Amino acid sequence: MQLCSGGLMFRDRLTIFPQFVKKIFYEHDTSKLNLDINKTQINILMLINENNEKSMSEISLMTGLEKSSFTRSVDCLVKNGFITRNPQENDRRIIKLSLTKKGIKAANLIKNDFDGYCESLISDFSEKEKREFFESLDTTSKYMNRILARKQR
Repeated sequence: MQLCSGGLMFRDRLTIFPQFVKKIFYEHDTSKLNLDINKTQINILMLINENNEKSMSEISLMTGLEKSSFTRSVDCLVKNGFITRNPQENDRRIIKLSLTKKGIKAANLIKNDFDGYCESLISDFSEKEKREFFESLDTTSKYMNRILARKQR
């Protein structure tokens, strides 16, 4: 199987993804939520929300951040009362992260706001286009997860 189809190479197809991610995650204005946390901290908060009681190391891997940047962001989230660090009794080297009540409230606020934003991005799509778009995202995600799982071995 060749990596070229219709004149587009594999790497050429991937160049749209950083632009898409930037549009979806970084151009959306979250300042109106009045949470006083930055985009990186929002990303970490949402990863903790979706992966409850994962270790700092596991969440750090998901973010792709340098360890020092990740730790600074976690420190800020702890200081502002959004998350807690929970050392494990059987192995104190393992620190699990969990949301506080304030963190859960913030995560729900972010999720609702983000869902509305995403709806606005596809509001001009027909129902058929929405279905095709989500099916293609599901397929793309499936194969990207396979590639990422292989890379982490």
